[in-house]
Parts: sequence; structure tokens; C-alpha cells
Amino acid sequence: MNLPDTDPVNDPAGLWALQWQLIEIAERELGPRDRSITVYQPTFADDGPFRRNTPNFDGAFVELSRNAEHYWPTAAFEMAHETVHLLNPVVRDAGNMLEEGVAAAFSLHVQPMYGFTMPVTMPSYADAMQLAESLPGGALPAGRIIRGSAVALSSATEELLGRLFPGLDRGTRARLAGRFNRDPVD
Repeated sequence: MNLPDTDPVNDPAGLWALQWQLIEIAERELGPRDRSITVYQPTFADDGPFRRNTPNFDGAFVELSRNAEHYWPTAAFEMAHETVHLLNPVVRDAGNMLEEGVAAAFSLHVQPMYGFTMPVTMPSYADAMQLAESLPGGALPAGRIIRGSAVALSSATEELLGRLFPGLDRGTRARLAGRFNRDPVD
């Protein structure tokens, strides 16, 4: 798959096509998304990247950072991460370590498909990803098992993780189900 040679901010059709490619890959790796939620066109914002819900919570969209406006690898990296959140856009104050770790792992997983390399540099995301990768089979296969139990990643509890992965120690289960605290951005 090739990234366009335009500027993402000036290519809404290319951005929209990338969004649907990433959704297709995410569904293949992690299972189907919640189809009751409409996915809308990605946008750019000063405080991105984030997944945003619509005001009445019947839809969601990816908000990319200003850094992604003119660089496709950044747009793809950020959008891949946020695409995991689009699978089940649960309304909460903050996600858990599990969902953020799976999202970070997915953002690395798609990079070879698009021919770029970009590391996860924020310590909070790297920590969440390392924790999710410690699940049996790794972050993406385990994420598929969890979502296959009819639970959004962000709603997984320590108890559910214990039932699905009986060999996983209680401390790791508690951390995975615990609240994610993002590093402050300068």
C-alpha cells in the first residue's frame, strides 16, 4: 500500500481512503467494529491526535495533530492508533492501559504495509504497549480474544482478563484494566 504524495490536509479523499484501509486492517486483526457507530471524516486539531465522539454519541472520528497535516507517515501513524479506538468508541473519561497498549502496537503493526518506520516515543504509550504485548500471543491476538468475548478493550476488567488468560498474574491484569494516564505534552 502506498501513501499519497500530496499533503494530508489538502487531500481529504486520500485521508478518507486511508481511514477505511486502517479500519479494514484493524477489523482483520482485532475483530469487527461496532457498526452502530458512524465513522466520520478525519480532521486536524491543535490538541490532536484523539478519537472524538459526536455530540449525541452516535458517531466518532479521528482528530489528527497539526504535525500530520503535511506528512503522511505521521498521519498514518496517528490514525492507526486512533482507529483502534474507533472499533468501540466507549464514552469514558480515559481509556485503560489495555486499549492504549493495543492501539500503540497496532500503530507499529501497519507501518511496514505503508513503508515507513516511526517509534512510539511517549513513555506512557510505550509502557502500555509493553504491558499489552505481555499478554499470551501478544497485543493484537490477545486483543482479538478480548473483543471476541463481546467486550470493548476499554471495558475489560481484571476479572475478565483472568478468565481469558488464567496464567496471567493478578498485578499485570490489574495494570491492564487500570486507567491510562497520558504523559503531559509540552
